[in-house]
Amino acid sequence: MPRPSIIPRHDDSNGWWATLPPPPPAKHLTGNHRVQTAIVGAGICGIAVAHRLGQLCPGDGIALIEAERAGFGASGRNAGFMLNVHSHGPPKRTDILRRNMQLWESGLSDLRRMACEFQIDCDWHEFGRIYGSAGPDGEKHIDEIAETLDQLGLAHDWMTGDAMETRIGTRFYRRGLYTTGSALVNPAALMRGLARHLPTNVSLFEEAPVVEFKTEGDAFIVETETGRVLADRLVMAAGVFLRQFGIAAGRYISMATYASLTDPLSDGELALLGTNEPFGLLASSEYGATIRLTNDKRLFFRNLFEFSPNAPTPAPRVTQISKLHRNGMLNRWPDLKKTRFAHCWGGTIAFTWNDGAIFGEYAPGLYAVLTNDVSPMTRAAAAGRLLADLMEGEESDLLSLQLGIPGASRLPPRPFLDIGIAIRRRLLQVAARKEF
Repeated sequence: MPRPSIIPRHDDSNGWWATLPPPPPAKHLTGNHRVQTAIVGAGICGIAVAHRLGQLCPGDGIALIEAERAGFGASGRNAGFMLNVHSHGPPKRTDILRRNMQLWESGLSDLRRMACEFQIDCDWHEFGRIYGSAGPDGEKHIDEIAETLDQLGLAHDWMTGDAMETRIGTRFYRRGLYTTGSALVNPAALMRGLARHLPTNVSLFEEAPVVEFKTEGDAFIVETETGRVLADRLVMAAGVFLRQFGIAAGRYISMATYASLTDPLSDGELALLGTNEPFGLLASSEYGATIRLTNDKRLFFRNLFEFSPNAPTPAPRVTQISKLHRNGMLNRWPDLKKTRFAHCWGGTIAFTWNDGAIFGEYAPGLYAVLTNDVSPMTRAAAAGRLLADLMEGEESDLLSLQLGIPGASRLPPRPFLDIGIAIRRRLLQVAARKEF
């Protein structure tokens, strides 16, 4: 089995993480440990597997191994939308959308329940979401989103440009579309809380990047820089780094996106943001900006997707993108000239060619799960729990739905893949130039 050539250590910041109190010291992996199941990756997929396996197998030893700190990586770097449904472009097949909705809503229900049960202070807010359109591309797509919501029987309310200005303080958007059903969180705080409340038979080892894994007889051996774990079963939940371990290589692409976050705004700055109440806005265009005003009065701005085959995102690139975010902020609120972003960072997400799944047993005793495409947090929460059910023979209609999703199809080889992505990305960027 291949040794990973890239260690998932971010050299940029994570603004969500930086707003939190310092975490307790990490538990490091030293020496030899023997467990029934080892899980590599404490992102949302790995955390969900660990929570469910801990419940199903209370007598088993389970090791959860994370290269950084739980909540600092990709699952703690997203925009914090816990979505029940999300779709860009023309309405998809209703049967597929309804299938996906059942999985996403199941994951959302899991996260909502655990945030409440464990009293996780993650600024959970049942806001829903606003879609905004600023130019022709946005206007086209916002109508398509409304049509999709109609097909699914989901309530939504149109917002005029005047209503958008009243609510968020800018005339940048021509129209808005508000719908309920999803939540907003500080994702790093949510992930930290989930990691802090793992079942008692789950040991979380952090700052322990895996340098090799192999088999020895019927056991899997997971090697880190300072220790090793021997396990009867191995779950790979390493996000976009899965291919580093020879799993699903050539079946997904890693895309980077970037975010910036201010310090808490002053009363004068808040007065420029309409009702100055927290909100979450998604662009109706596939290539527009995601914006939030958080519960603690910070302005969050995310924009730009780019191919990132050698993730994680490098700090110098993050600094460049933060200038784009500042321009986008001033395009919407020109009077925020003195407002600076205190934190800028990047994160990665996997996309498959056919919206296919990377889920299941890839070799005897070796399992893998990867969240991909839209709604990554809620989709992953459901997928991780269902993978644990699969491992323990727990049948359900939801597991059947998950298993019914086609496997991720093979992508074109590089450099043809790179060329195709670059062309597609450029076309989307040109079409959505008014949405920046």
